[in-house]
Amino acid sequence: MKLQITPTRKGMAAIYRQEIIQDVTLFTSQRAAAFYGKLFSCLDFTLPRAATGRRGFPKEAMVCAFIVMKCEGFSQITDLTDYLDNNRIIAHYCGFDIMKPLPSYWTYDRFLKKMDNAALKEIMAAQVKKLYELGIVDASFIGLDSTPVAANTKQNNPKSFTKDKFNPEKQPKADPDCALCVHSASNQHNERRYSCRCSRS
Repeated sequence: MKLQITPTRKGMAAIYRQEIIQDVTLFTSQRAAAFYGKLFSCLDFTLPRAATGRRGFPKEAMVCAFIVMKCEGFSQITDLTDYLDNNRIIAHYCGFDIMKPLPSYWTYDRFLKKMDNAALKEIMAAQVKKLYELGIVDASFIGLDSTPVAANTKQNNPKSFTKDKFNPEKQPKADPDCALCVHSASNQHNERRYSCRCSRS
């Protein structure tokens, strides 16, 4: 004889709660999920792995996790770990096995210290090239960024009242190779501009 057991209200609540927890899409913004899903589906790169030893987490997934960190504007790794732990669908898009524990703070920290910066530059260059081939990036012009390096001279001291301290004909003795330059406090067009002596080296 087979008995049919009807779950109680408390039992049904436990079942529903378990189903909700298992659905990783319920806790993540659909817009964010769609963004990272498309973003990481377009990334195509592989990183070298150690021939021996523990496999650990995929390096590609770790790189994608730090891309999430930058996109979300997190300044601390702890914020990243909490975010991926609470948004498992995004962790899945990164390439992690969300049925297993995700990387800890120390795992991310150790990855950053051991990761070769040259490999990241190669990934960046490859992605920019891919964007150019798809017509998303326009390479018809080149933008340069620079910052003034003030020379170590008394002419740059705001408390100095040296006569003609910004006269281009009078080179400072402390740095004969420095040049007269003009810079602004920010990139705003209406920002006040400042004159100073800048080092050439």
